[in-house]
Amino acid sequence: MASVTSKTPMLRAAAARGYAAHAQAAAASRGSTEVQTTTLPNKLVVSSAEPNAAVARISIAFRAGSRNETADSLGAAHVLRAAGGLSTKTATAFGITRNIQQAGGSLTTTADRELVSYSVAVTKDQLEVGLKYLEATATGQVFKPWELAELTPIIRNELARLPTEVQAVELLHKAAFRDGLGNSVFCPDYLVGKHSSETMQHYFATNCTTNRAAVAGVGVDHQLLVGFAQSLALESGAGSENKSTFNTGEVRREGAGSRAAVAVGAQAVGWNSLKEAMAFWVLQYAAGVGPATKRGANNGALTKALSGVNSSSLFNGYTDNGMFGFVVSGDAKNAGKAVEAGVKALKSLSVTDADVTRGKASAVAAVLDITENQSSLHHQLGEESALLGQVYKKSDLLAAVNAVTAGDVQAAARKVASSKLAVGAVGNLSHVPHLCDLH
Repeated sequence: MASVTSKTPMLRAAAARGYAAHAQAAAASRGSTEVQTTTLPNKLVVSSAEPNAAVARISIAFRAGSRNETADSLGAAHVLRAAGGLSTKTATAFGITRNIQQAGGSLTTTADRELVSYSVAVTKDQLEVGLKYLEATATGQVFKPWELAELTPIIRNELARLPTEVQAVELLHKAAFRDGLGNSVFCPDYLVGKHSSETMQHYFATNCTTNRAAVAGVGVDHQLLVGFAQSLALESGAGSENKSTFNTGEVRREGAGSRAAVAVGAQAVGWNSLKEAMAFWVLQYAAGVGPATKRGANNGALTKALSGVNSSSLFNGYTDNGMFGFVVSGDAKNAGKAVEAGVKALKSLSVTDADVTRGKASAVAAVLDITENQSSLHHQLGEESALLGQVYKKSDLLAAVNAVTAGDVQAAARKVASSKLAVGAVGNLSHVPHLCDLH
């Protein structure tokens, strides 16, 4: 949902804030095209790149994703995302929307298992407006009861339109991690409309602190961004880390119809172990991610085993843990057969030197695609800054991929093959085997 908000006038507050006055000089500044990172004394991390990009993209990211929810706040991250465009201490929802539209910009809120991020995109001449409403949205929410009530049909509509493949992946996380990473990105149906203003204020105050935050920008001068970050009215506090361990298990949700969607996962690693995570990333491409071209061949042992149904390989890497596996969907009978074939492929997963070479080439292409696209680069900056406290430059990522050896990828494949499994399944499951029957 669109997210925007307002704060004090920036030009009038230039002397106090230090970033608005700097904007005029920054417009003419060439700046460094390298990624720049600064950690403020209050632990807030600021990162930027490509200062001369035509469009300025800035985000404020918090480690406030669904893994941080407790039994008393399940679904709060989803509500926080949906509430992104609501009234704040300094602006109404109408004022937020109108001013961002008048500036020709966009202000959005996203949420996943680890992060809740508020982002604005505007042209350089509207940067002041963009920062003003971004700051208010990310730091000045009031969660008025009647506005929260208006989110109920919106959230219910989101839940009703979730693809079965997404539902299966959510159930897989519940089976594999239970609490923490097992918390769904989506609000449980029975809790929709049950989050009070007090609940949301407490969740925000607990998880949206300087120690758990980052400010990231593309197309904006780094020192201007540092000044903006220094002005944010956020409390300090480390909060809890909510570590999650991988478990075996399955969660099945029977449904009507003739189709089924199933997600299967084995234990992988988190991105706090970059070298090993890169090996799993290359393994994903080596094992196959489907045809690279229209009517192309399925390269890789895993995707070949899953032919005949809609399928995709899966590598979900989080800060401290991860999963490697696959998702299939289709006619119930075919889906059941594909699950058996896919598990067999996982349990005997191996890669050749040629597979690794192909996987590394695909991973390099993915790195270039991420870091040379300003929108995805912006997302990367915010994610790494908030979760890892640092940002990897393109050269760092390319070097990490190129440093992966065939032995590293084969070790990752052996870890997958020997791992216990978790399964999430939804739909007509009459032909989908139970976990205990998968060997």
